[in-house]
Formats: sequence, C-alpha cells, structure tokens
Amino acid sequence: MKEKVQLITEELFSSVSEKAKLSPRKRANHNFHELAEVYQRFLNVLTKGTYVQPHKHENPPKPETFIALKGSLGFLIFDENGNITGKHLLSEKGPIYGIDVQPGVWHGLVTLSDVCVCFEGKSGPYDPKEDKFFAAWAPTEADDARFATMEKWEKLFI
Repeated sequence: MKEKVQLITEELFSSVSEKAKLSPRKRANHNFHELAEVYQRFLNVLTKGTYVQPHKHENPPKPETFIALKGSLGFLIFDENGNITGKHLLSEKGPIYGIDVQPGVWHGLVTLSDVCVCFEGKSGPYDPKEDKFFAAWAPTEADDARFATMEKWEKLFI
C-alpha cells in the first residue's frame, strides 16, 4: 500500500532521473498510484534520446494529462495518417506547461532537454494489453528508423 502522503521533491526527481538514465528505454516512471486505481498519476521522466512511438488511448477511452515540471519536451498531435496537426513546446519555463489530450487522439513526444520530468495523469486501471494503441505508420521502439524520426521531430522545435 502506498503512503497516504507522497511529496514531489528534487530528491525524487533525481532518483527517478538516475533510473531513467540507466534504462535501455531512457525513461522511467514513479507511480503514486496502485495499478488497479481508477486515476493513474505518476512522474514520467524522459531523457534525451528516448523514443515514444505515437499512440492513442481509445479502447477503453482514456484522457491523458502531461505537465512538464522540469525540462522541456515537444508534444505532437497527429491525424489518422500520421500527419502532424499540432506541435506544442511544454516547458518548466512556460508559457505552455502542460497539455490535456482527450481519448482517441494520436500523440507522441520528443525530449528536448537532457532530462524532462513530467507529471502524467490518466484514467485507470492500468492494463498493458489495453492501455494504448500504437500507430502502424510510425517506427516501433526497436526500429532504427526511430532515430531519423526523433531528429525530424526535434527540428520542429528549434
């Protein structure tokens, strides 16, 4: 069972950031919730070079909220064919700090700072088989084409 009160501190940021840096996927989460809870809330720490394949949360429908607490990332919205229809720079410095995405919206992101600490919230419970639907038009995490895709996305924010 989780603590009744969990503080979000610089020490926590550092701890999860270290895990992210050591992770083969170059990211790590710190859950504030139990997986069966109806409201999932966690720190999502992303380091430069992590690839997040575009996806949507459609069945079951789940809205999702991202807030950049430290660092910056480029958040991308796509149409059904993979065309970018929106791009938003989320940063601890603003003027945009976060984004709320409704269910069924294709989205992805690119980490722009060395480390980006985000608070993420979405509907639960978490079931990895149903949590997200990955875009067939985008490279997978194992596909070397992801490097060129990330480079292209980064250039949209420079």
